[in-house]
Amino acid sequence: MARKKTNTPVIEFTEDVVELGAVEQLNKDYFAFSDYVVGDRAVPSASDGLKPVHRRILWAMHTMRLLPDRPHVKTARVTGETMGKYHPHGDQSISDALARMAQPFSNLVPPLDFHGNVGSPDFGPAAPRYTETRLGRFGMLLLDEIDQGVVPMVENYEGSTTEPVVLPAAYPNLLVNGANGIAVGLSSYLPPHDPREVCEAALMLLDRKSASVEDLMTVLPGPSFPSECTITNGDELPDVYRSGQGRVTVRGAWTIEPVGRGRQQIVVTSLPYDDTRLGSTEKFIGQVGDALDAGDLAGIVSFNDESSDGQVRITLELGSGVDPDMVIPGLLRHTNLQTTNKVQMHFLDENGVVRLYNLRTVLQAWVAHRIRVVVARSENRLAKIAERLHRLRGFLAVLVDIDETIRIVRTSKTRAVARERLCERFEIDEIQANAVLDLNLGQLTEDAVIEFNKETNELEEEQAKLELLLSSEQRQRTEVARGLRKVMEEFTDDIAPRVTTITTEEAPKVSKAAMVIDQPIQVYVDASGWVQGIRRGSKAKPKLAPLRTFDTSTATTMVVVTSAGQLIRTLVDNVPEKPTAAASLLPGLEGEPLVWWLESDVPDDLLLVMSDGMVKRIAAADCEGGDRKGGISIVKLAQGSRLVSIGRFDEGTAVVLVADSGQGIRFVPSDLRQMGRAAAGVRGIKLAAGEQVVFGGTVTGDTILIATDKAHGKRFGVDELPEQGRAGKGVKVMPAGRWGKPAAGAFTEANGDVLVIDGDDQPDPVTLSIGAFPQVARDAKPGKIRMHDTPIRRIVIPT
Repeated sequence: MARKKTNTPVIEFTEDVVELGAVEQLNKDYFAFSDYVVGDRAVPSASDGLKPVHRRILWAMHTMRLLPDRPHVKTARVTGETMGKYHPHGDQSISDALARMAQPFSNLVPPLDFHGNVGSPDFGPAAPRYTETRLGRFGMLLLDEIDQGVVPMVENYEGSTTEPVVLPAAYPNLLVNGANGIAVGLSSYLPPHDPREVCEAALMLLDRKSASVEDLMTVLPGPSFPSECTITNGDELPDVYRSGQGRVTVRGAWTIEPVGRGRQQIVVTSLPYDDTRLGSTEKFIGQVGDALDAGDLAGIVSFNDESSDGQVRITLELGSGVDPDMVIPGLLRHTNLQTTNKVQMHFLDENGVVRLYNLRTVLQAWVAHRIRVVVARSENRLAKIAERLHRLRGFLAVLVDIDETIRIVRTSKTRAVARERLCERFEIDEIQANAVLDLNLGQLTEDAVIEFNKETNELEEEQAKLELLLSSEQRQRTEVARGLRKVMEEFTDDIAPRVTTITTEEAPKVSKAAMVIDQPIQVYVDASGWVQGIRRGSKAKPKLAPLRTFDTSTATTMVVVTSAGQLIRTLVDNVPEKPTAAASLLPGLEGEPLVWWLESDVPDDLLLVMSDGMVKRIAAADCEGGDRKGGISIVKLAQGSRLVSIGRFDEGTAVVLVADSGQGIRFVPSDLRQMGRAAAGVRGIKLAAGEQVVFGGTVTGDTILIATDKAHGKRFGVDELPEQGRAGKGVKVMPAGRWGKPAAGAFTEANGDVLVIDGDDQPDPVTLSIGAFPQVARDAKPGKIRMHDTPIRRIVIPT
């Protein structure tokens, strides 16, 4: 059976095209987004120190009556109540914020009381379905008197109920628990402070409106963290508190314990506050391992995390003879045993506008907020007193003649008639008459009259005091101070004393060499840049065909310069017993290693020769550093150029440069001045396009050896090369021909041996007698190198 055809309804569209500029629209949308993030998500209020999510959680728990004397309820219930009524942004963010408010390692004064796993610096809290919570005593202080209409209320996101714009906050929560937030274009961060000291500072400001930041710091010297630690830049804190921006450097705590056999161990007992919570032991352990692998730490033979029950204990056993004072600086530098917390006092003012505060203005903001609370409370109380007094005066008016009052009521047909007759007889209004009609017979006694008179007198006295309070700002400040002193009693009873010390101590600076167990070592370097270090007593055997051998100690520094103009320093202790490529030993290595020096062998004055014919003089003192990844650059190389050689500079000794074109030049570098690392140098020899220098440097012998890229070579006396001015074209030292172009060279004496290095496929050096190179005139053609028929890439003089 065929299906019945259905008519698809036709939808008519009305074309209404509005042209919008992309930049204008994007700016409008992004500004709207940023305003929302700043005002409703990420930045705390200076008044109560809370972000909207924290404020809404506390308000939801208050409406659920989760008071300190009530049973705990599932955290998931609080999360659902908050999300459903006040904060429609996902349950996970609410659960995380709720757990954080209960964490003693994140807050000095946790506002929530929590049952279950609240988490740790290393791990998050248990799922909300497993944990329970309720308001704590300090959370109740944030909500103090909120039912008395002391803060403005607004509708929730769906208009079904109301929520507070700000909480009353009976203490300066922003300073006590600190704050953090990342918004759009700005961030907020303030470390926690000792609540007693914060209250003392607030009392000082309440008593003396002109108190300066320096005055406040006499009672509030700096941040206070949940664990034992030391602030090491105490001298910078006045600037931080004046400007509202800066940093706080915090160091953990440790002890030194003997472990027998002359060894010691460092025991870390506290990690510093970092990024709004105590430091992570897991992170510390990982950083120690990474630093040991990278060679940034030495002297530690084993480490173990023995922390339990919230107490940090991490042991780092040191090698025999290692001084702990030599290891501590490395731990402070490369691990979270020392951290730097940035301070950015960006908070919302009472109008929801972001401002940059300082210590004084953030306390002023809280004081102004509490004054507003006192005023609102007093005005609300005055309104209730006025209403009650109005009724009491009506009672007293009719109770003057109780019999007449009873007669009027009994003889009236309806309540309305009775009300009208009472108003007419006793000159009271309808509100008072209704109140009289609501009285029962038991309240018409003589004792009731006495009680009404007593209550009236008490209320009139209270009314006078409140009116006096509202008429004087100084009395309002005194009232705020009175309430704050009561809060201080709570802190005195329940909060541990300050465990954070403040000093101006800088981190000790100890060289890496000082952290190394100094022992003899023999280092081998081959032609390909592979290295091997064999310590005395080791059973390891040399496995390289060495180009250079160093008899030194593990605490010595080795200096490497590459063809890319890099200078890298590394401790000899970092050289492994297993043959290792230079790129593995020296992270960030670029180019080919040209020289390997011990620190003591580095010349005071250096000459650099570049392949584009440039030369440069630089002092060794300008080449300090290079012990970090990638080292330092000691020359600015032109595009396509490379460093050909580096060696000693002597103002009175000639310099020779040889190009692959067969031209050579000899000049005395008396006009070469020292240059900085960023300089490119000056012209040494004038080259044609496509030509490059293959060999050069300060003359160190009486003979010049030159080898070509086709296994030919020659030698001739240095004196045969005439001296001329720097930057000339030079003279011919190798005529063009089938024997190839110059590829390598060296200075040597008339007799002896040299090491030659062939192509990349045969990196091991070959020893040749100098006599293997034909001795000819400077401008004569070369001959075949005897007993060697492979192109030579490099010639090295044995040392």
